[in-house]
Amino acid sequence: MKKIFIIGPTASGKTELAKFIFDNFKTEIISVDSAQIYQDMNIGSAKPNSSELNSYPHYLINLIKPTENYSVSQFKKDESKASSNILKNKNVPLLVGGTMLYFNALEYPMDDMPASSEAVRKKVLEELEKFGLQYLYEKLLKIDPECTKIIKPNDKQRVMRALEVYYLSGKPISAFQTKNKTPQSEFDFLKIGLMPQDRGKLHKKIEIRTKEMINEGFLEEVRGLIEKYPELNADHNSMRCVGYRQIFNSVGKKIEINELKEMITIATRQLAKRQLTWMRGMNGLKIFDPFDLNKESEIKQTIESFLRVNP
Repeated sequence: MKKIFIIGPTASGKTELAKFIFDNFKTEIISVDSAQIYQDMNIGSAKPNSSELNSYPHYLINLIKPTENYSVSQFKKDESKASSNILKNKNVPLLVGGTMLYFNALEYPMDDMPASSEAVRKKVLEELEKFGLQYLYEKLLKIDPECTKIIKPNDKQRVMRALEVYYLSGKPISAFQTKNKTPQSEFDFLKIGLMPQDRGKLHKKIEIRTKEMINEGFLEEVRGLIEKYPELNADHNSMRCVGYRQIFNSVGKKIEINELKEMITIATRQLAKRQLTWMRGMNGLKIFDPFDLNKESEIKQTIESFLRVNP
């Protein structure tokens, strides 16, 4: 059985390439995007619009409310169901996105970490508000020195999650992270990576797309979320997404629109850098330059060859 991955940094043209592949091969699209899972978060997540979704249906879009949580293990379960449906239709799952942790979980074994609870999340949040992030990190260092090799002191989300896991299970989060890095899957993967040779072109694309999102009503979208979901706050995972975080934190403050655009652009570039770093560590990734005008014909040939082998 086969799956095709389209992996790339934000603004690298993954959706357009997915549409091209959908038009040329018997595929169905599964979104691998930790922002597009949220309902009512459309502009800032670069979610395909309703017209596109009618022509190019996507699995795993609009799954939950912005006030709800979603885990990697839940993604694995949802993706498995989606792929089963696609295979029953005698089509090939086409997984498209930039959430590298989700892609990694599909290929490598993952121990089941305990799902967070509202009570434990509240406990950690109260510690954060009372003592600060540095205190939490130092506490984590004592509990789990191993995990601090990969969790930075300023990574609030991951520090909090690591403490939640410890409170829930009595075990450090590193105990759940398998050392087995041998791929374990019944599927044969073709991994197409969109990696620009000229990083400046990607930066320009990010800048243009940020302006387009603002013009399309990104600010109004976030204000609408706050109005629709009064309990929504900066600690919800949805509001940690790039762009949403900057706008949410600016509400009620006197920030010039150009300053806000710059903040979102910088944060998006940093996200793209992290995505590209992760991609460089992936095994078997077939690299294409998203700005190469001949990439589609080359990718088409690559997919044809992949599907011919042990179809």
